[in-house]
Amino acid sequence: MKRSKKSKTVSSDSASKTKSHLRLDWVPPPPALGTQLLASLENNPLDERSVAGVRLSRAVYKHYTAQEIRDLKEVFDFFDHKRRGNLKPKDIVYVMRTLGVNINLEQCTIYVEKESQDKTTLNFGEFLHYLAHYQDGEQDDYDELNLAFQLFDTDGRKYLDLATLRKINQQTGLNLSELELQAMLEAADRNGDARIDLQEFIRMMRQTNLFSR
Repeated sequence: MKRSKKSKTVSSDSASKTKSHLRLDWVPPPPALGTQLLASLENNPLDERSVAGVRLSRAVYKHYTAQEIRDLKEVFDFFDHKRRGNLKPKDIVYVMRTLGVNINLEQCTIYVEKESQDKTTLNFGEFLHYLAHYQDGEQDDYDELNLAFQLFDTDGRKYLDLATLRKINQQTGLNLSELELQAMLEAADRNGDARIDLQEFIRMMRQTNLFSR
């Protein structure tokens, strides 16, 4: 029994010594800033960002810069006459054609009914996804159209003029009249220099369906 009491006394003394070394006012240091940010992102993922007053998904930023989004918002708002924040298929077709994407009303209506929240219109975010969908598809033929442009631009002048169009007309057997060739040049020539550069050529070929993938 005495041995037992001595043991308890020793234990008591060591416990008191341990307590004497502890600071009662000690608190653990806060986590590093990087750790805090990482934890915050994991608990609250940034699925959306706001540009031009509109919240958009991260997927949109894989296709467009903030400036491009602002520019597209201006075009979208121009056709949104009643400022409802969405467009009907007919208006979407006008916007897409303005941006160089040649679609028809039937294609657009099918997409809207399948992909939009209300099945009748597209809001700005949905419109950006729709435009990106077509631009992804059009990227596939860019290299081929670029090669076609270089084949037509035999002199390496980086543009096509009316004389070049006449040569193409003859070589490919399109059999277009002089008036039709002039109309083609005027339609494709966006900057009014009486020439068709690479971007104007690609736009013309896609819009007129002269190029088949």
